Amino acid sequence: MKSQILSIFVLCVLFIPMQTDGEEKSPFPLRLTFFMYNNSMKKTYTHQTINDADFTLNHILDISNQGFWDWNITTGHVYRSIGWFHMLGYDYDTCKNDVFTWEDIIHQDDYPHVMAHFEAYVTGKSDVYQIIYRCRKCDGSYLWIEDSGKIVQRKEDGSVLRMIGAHTNIHEAKHLRDSLIQKNKLLANDNAQLEMLVKERTKELNEINEKLNLQIEEAHYNASHDVLTSLLNRREFERLLDKEIDRARRYMYPLSIVLMDIDNFKTINDQYGHKKGDQALMDMSAFVKKMIRSSDVLARWGGEEFMIIFPESNLATTVEKVELIRKEIVQNLFAENLNMTCSFGVTTYQSEDTKDSIFLRCDQLLYMAKNANKNNVQS
Repeated sequence: MKSQILSIFVLCVLFIPMQTDGEEKSPFPLRLTFFMYNNSMKKTYTHQTINDADFTLNHILDISNQGFWDWNITTGHVYRSIGWFHMLGYDYDTCKNDVFTWEDIIHQDDYPHVMAHFEAYVTGKSDVYQIIYRCRKCDGSYLWIEDSGKIVQRKEDGSVLRMIGAHTNIHEAKHLRDSLIQKNKLLANDNAQLEMLVKERTKELNEINEKLNLQIEEAHYNASHDVLTSLLNRREFERLLDKEIDRARRYMYPLSIVLMDIDNFKTINDQYGHKKGDQALMDMSAFVKKMIRSSDVLARWGGEEFMIIFPESNLATTVEKVELIRKEIVQNLFAENLNMTCSFGVTTYQSEDTKDSIFLRCDQLLYMAKNANKNNVQS
């Protein structure tokens, strides 16, 4: 594009940790900076500083049930949001802003696996830091929390420089879950017979579902396949042809379509009966299917007519293949003792073609083959 005014604006919200007398404070205020990259020049503009961001966002943190923390490993300083102190009941002014404050309040039974999980994450043995454990509140009671964290900055040697995360109060949910588990255990112990009955009923339902699934699969199969020959039926063939036309148009690869008709099939039915004719159709279907590729599509078009899709096959290659099929048919017997021949109309997809125009051209070519003493290929 020859646009002289094309610009991409990237909005970056920078959380800038502030320092006062060497001590890190809350990572606010925020500075809202727009970076404008122009195709002819590159400039950086400071659009505005949001003076009340500290007030707004800190209040959002206060009303949250999460306690956010930000740990600078180099300085040892840990910033904790007001919500963290409210959640555990500690005093903001007297609580030390270091990692030992956190370690000291972890329940002694949880401490080993918390430290192991934390160590695995910071050393790269684990990709995720997320763990549930108990923390001691200021009043001596314990609160179940979910601790989630992420390393956001590393030193040049790959060691951790900064890690942020949140403590989420899950105390009520944890007790509710534990209570439900206990009740379920009691119910399981007191209702062994009911459990056995449920298993029996479940087994019966599974058997019914299996039968239904088989019936559904059978219905889907019957909806897309010919009952006599087990080939694809006309509706499914048209669906697949639409798909192949779309692919040929998109990727510009050749696509050939063949209409095939068994010569003098009415005579076979009249002379030998429909049962013999049906067997001849089944044998012909199986024979042609063995002669084509697995990627080709063979379908019963109706009566003694069949359609074949040859994806990624040009006209010359397809005619050569169809001619081979025609010759092999002549050399074989069908329905035990019948000599049969077939006529073919072969066409290839053109950019302006529709499905109907392809069918029409195949019909015309097959008509030409029939008028040329049958048992031949027209393209």
